[in-house]
Amino acid sequence: MGLKEILKSMGITEYGVCSFEDIKEFLPCRNAERIPKGAKSVIVCAFSYYLGKSFETNVAKYAMLPDYHDVVREILNAAAKKLKAEFGGEYEAFSDISALPEKQCSELSGLGVRGKNNLIINKTFGSYFVIGEIITDMFFAPTPPLRRGCLNCGACVKACPVGAISENGVDYTKCLSAVTQRKGELSDYEQQKIKENKLMWGCDRCQDCCPMNRNAQKTDIEAFLRDVEPLVTRENLSTLMKNRAFGYKGKKLLLRNLDLTETK
Repeated sequence: MGLKEILKSMGITEYGVCSFEDIKEFLPCRNAERIPKGAKSVIVCAFSYYLGKSFETNVAKYAMLPDYHDVVREILNAAAKKLKAEFGGEYEAFSDISALPEKQCSELSGLGVRGKNNLIINKTFGSYFVIGEIITDMFFAPTPPLRRGCLNCGACVKACPVGAISENGVDYTKCLSAVTQRKGELSDYEQQKIKENKLMWGCDRCQDCCPMNRNAQKTDIEAFLRDVEPLVTRENLSTLMKNRAFGYKGKKLLLRNLDLTETK
């Protein structure tokens, strides 16, 4: 089997390949030591978490589902074993926590284009997906970057509830998603915005208005589909923290946000 067939057998239908040498800057991360010596190729994969928009929720869409780090890592590790058996060489799988600049790799490999909100937009999944990579010392032909780009419609700029998106990029000191994840005391303005938007964790406003997300394909990842919880409450918080992407931040921060969303 070829690369495409092996990935497809693992449910990975959207992917691209970039040369490891084309990555210009790496992120500080202890996992960097896992990168195979003599790495040649990075296989960049997209995993949709999209369930549709018809949910009453107080978290970002990816947080309604089991922690994507665990789900993606399991799929990629299984794919890496198949690739090693077929082609030889060494393979290491990463899910978010790595030295790789994932968005740059996504652009280099043609997996998608970068929107004004700094998210990568894929032709099939829109921007409702998470990224995973397999780094290998074997050579796989790179896939070219996409020629088309963001539509530059400005919808995300207008929709951002805190004005964090502009023609110059995203100001993460303002971004409401980042604010909900920030430890410590929040300003009165930040607290008010969390309260107004009723967001316990994350924010999807810039994605929900994007015309390139209009026909985003829904996920078919079984691990995501069998455990959906759109509303985080005081009653289910402790349970959800065990297998949701927001669990690592700790209960104190999450209760702070819940307090704000429940305040009238």
